[in-house]
Amino acid sequence: MERRNGQVGMTDFDVILVGGGLANGLIATRLTARRPELKVLIVEAGARLGGNHTWSFHATDVTPAQDRWLQPMVVRAWAEQDVVFPAFRRRIATGYRSIGSDDFHRVVSTLPGISVELGRRVTAVEPDAIEFVGGQRVVARCVIDGRGLQWVSGVAFGYQKFVGLEVETRRPHGLRYPVIMDATVDQIDGYRFVYCLPFDETRMLIEDTYYSDHAALEVDLLARRVRDYAQAAGWEIASVVRDEAGVLPIMLDGGIESFWPSQAMAQARSGMRAGLFHQTTGYSLPLAAEVADALVELAPLTTASASRIIRDIGEACWSRQSFFRMLNRLLFISARPDERRDVMQRFYRLPQPLIERFYAGKPTAFDKAQILTGRPPIPVMRALQGLSPWSARPRRPMTPGRPQ
Repeated sequence: MERRNGQVGMTDFDVILVGGGLANGLIATRLTARRPELKVLIVEAGARLGGNHTWSFHATDVTPAQDRWLQPMVVRAWAEQDVVFPAFRRRIATGYRSIGSDDFHRVVSTLPGISVELGRRVTAVEPDAIEFVGGQRVVARCVIDGRGLQWVSGVAFGYQKFVGLEVETRRPHGLRYPVIMDATVDQIDGYRFVYCLPFDETRMLIEDTYYSDHAALEVDLLARRVRDYAQAAGWEIASVVRDEAGVLPIMLDGGIESFWPSQAMAQARSGMRAGLFHQTTGYSLPLAAEVADALVELAPLTTASASRIIRDIGEACWSRQSFFRMLNRLLFISARPDERRDVMQRFYRLPQPLIERFYAGKPTAFDKAQILTGRPPIPVMRALQGLSPWSARPRRPMTPGRPQ
């Protein structure tokens, strides 16, 4: 079927993906490659798939096979990455990849056999159908709701928030590898660092990022700080290509049932809406790729079978990440805002394989011991306070953000 920004020309599909973000885009990519007989519809309320985002991941976050099938979307891949702290600078020999929303939209919207409806809002999402504004109803055997993070209760959390400017510099900026964390900047509003992705000799993304206790995002102020950072680095900005901003959840306590309330158990969910993200870094792509690979193996592929396998992945993910929630409590509850940089600085002195497993969400028991032992940057009594989930009470509602 042709792609239109109007009404679909058929009334039934095998799969309807509600929301054209990262998770559903990866599902569509895998279904097209492995199950080309399926009729798939993507419905997106915005004017394009993927919105205005950059998603990044480490090469070790995904399997070699996933790294290969993600390649057409990748705007740039690097062999190494840098971190910078007041006490040291370190180059980490781990591959790093970034997907930009332009390439994401181009790849997903041109998948063979995929129908894409842009600028269409739905009023109802049901296990076997969706309803558009205006009353048009479209039926499918499998309906997956991936419309992003929604209001969630029953959790305690901190925030990762950021404003980024993708810029063209008048002269080559000189960065060869991503700087995934420059924490030499002034520490404001919690733990602050700047994140730089050099896409080519003169184009780069510069993001001002905070691990903060509150969600307030002063976009203009942070954009000025990005410009100040560029000026201090000697980069003269010729133009701003685009900007992006967001607030992500950093989980302190809670369970995946907050993302799968009882009334929604019959409906399949994906991505951030399903609670599928790394609870310390906010990275969501590795879990989105895992879900996409799992769904192509389902026969029959129905809403019920999709919901069951996605919940299973989510429950396993949340069980593994209890350690991350504890670390988040140490950072947000035990450590004072002016101590958080010391916590991160200590972490990045640890062995590279440990750092890779941490980002992949699969630290070993020995990794966990290494992270927690040694001379702590937080006084022991305060550290012990943060180890308990009860230190995260009272619980607060979670506000929407965007997946990284």
